[in-house]
Amino acid sequence: MKTSLLTTLLVSTCFCQDWPQYLGPNGDGTVEGEIPAKIQQLGPKKRWEAQIGTGCSSFAISQGKAITVGNKDNQDTLWCFDTKTGEVIWKKTYAEDLAPKYYDGGPGATPTIDGGLVYNLSKSGRLSCHDFQTGEEKWVLSYKDDFGGNMPTWGYSASPLVYGELLICLPCDKGSAMVALDKKTGKVEWKSKNTARPGYAAPVFCKHQGKEMAIVFHGRSIVGYDLSSQGEVVFSYEWRTSYDVNASNPVYHDGKVFFASGYGMGYGVLDIQGDEPKLLHRDRDSPMIFQNAFLVGDDILGCFGDKRRKAELFQMDLETGKLLWKYEIPGSRASTVKVGETLAVLSEDGVLVFGKADEKGFIESSRHQVLSKLCWAPLAVGDGKAFLRTNRGSAICLDLLEE
Repeated sequence: MKTSLLTTLLVSTCFCQDWPQYLGPNGDGTVEGEIPAKIQQLGPKKRWEAQIGTGCSSFAISQGKAITVGNKDNQDTLWCFDTKTGEVIWKKTYAEDLAPKYYDGGPGATPTIDGGLVYNLSKSGRLSCHDFQTGEEKWVLSYKDDFGGNMPTWGYSASPLVYGELLICLPCDKGSAMVALDKKTGKVEWKSKNTARPGYAAPVFCKHQGKEMAIVFHGRSIVGYDLSSQGEVVFSYEWRTSYDVNASNPVYHDGKVFFASGYGMGYGVLDIQGDEPKLLHRDRDSPMIFQNAFLVGDDILGCFGDKRRKAELFQMDLETGKLLWKYEIPGSRASTVKVGETLAVLSEDGVLVFGKADEKGFIESSRHQVLSKLCWAPLAVGDGKAFLRTNRGSAICLDLLEE
C-alpha cells in the first residue's frame, strides 16, 4: 500500500511539471507522468473557462500560472491566469491588428516563460518582455523597426525561445535570419549572416556532432545554426512550399531531421551527417500544415492532414520511411501530446482523443467533444491540467488528475 501511494505521488509530481514554452518543456509535445484511465474514460472535468480573444496562440504554464494571448477590437491582450481557478492574475493590452486572411486572424506565437520573465511576440513583430509575477513590461522591440525584419504573409508566428542566457528570435532581415538577444535586457548579442524567408515554425534545439544547434524551418528552406558560433550555418536545404507556409516544427534524431509541410510538399527526412544534407526519403501525399510530431524510440509519431485530407495519426520508421500504421482522427488537422505512455490528441473540430500506441498501432481509449471548431493552437499540458482554445477565443482548462 505504501509502495502504491508512493508511485501515485511520484507520477502526480512528475505530471505537475511546467510547460513553459511552445510544445512544452522539451519543445516537442512530450511530458512525463500519466493520465488516469478513469479520467480518460469519463472525460476530464472542466475546471474553468475564459474568453481570451481571437488567435492561435497556445498556453505557457509555470508555477501555477497559465499565459496566452488573443485579439479583440484590434488589440492584443496577454493574459495570465491562475491554473486552478481561472482567476485573472494580470493582463496587458496593446494595439495590434486582427489581420484575418483566409482564417480568423489574431496572434499565432505562443508566449515563453523563463527565469521570472515572459516573452511575447505579436503578428506584426512586436516583441515584449514582462515580469512573470506582475506583467510589468520590461522592454519592447520591433522586428521591423529594430531588426529590419521581413514579416511573412500571415504575420510572425515563430515563438521566441530561450537558450541559456539568450533569447533566439527569427525576424529574418536580409543578411541576418536569426537574432540572439540578451534575455534580460533585449540587447543584441549576435546575428546570423544568412538570408532566409520567414516561416512560421519555432526553433528546435539539439546537439549534433558536438555542436549545440538550432534547426529552423524557414519559409523556403530548413537551416541548422551553430549556437556556439554566433549562428553560423551548419546546413541548409531548400524546401519551397506555396505561400512560404512552412509551419510544422522539425524533429532531430541521430543525425537525421524529419520535417513536413502542406500544399503538395508532404514530409522529408534529411541526413545531415555529411558535408551536404541528403534527402533520404519523402512522401508528397503525407502533409502536415502546422501539426507537431515527436520521437518514440527511433520512430516519428504525429498527425498527417490538411484542409483537403482527413487527419491521420501515424507512426513511421525515421530511417526508412516505413509507415508502421495510420489511425483516422476527426477533422483535417490535430495536435498531439504524449503524457507518459498516453497520447492526447486534440482535433481541429474540438474532439479530445485519448489512447496508447506501439509499433502495431493506436488503441483508442475514449474521445470527448470538449470545444467547438476550429482549434488550431496545440494542446498544452501542465500543472496536471490541459489547456485548450478555439481560434475565436474560447479557452478551457481540464483537470487530468482529479475526477
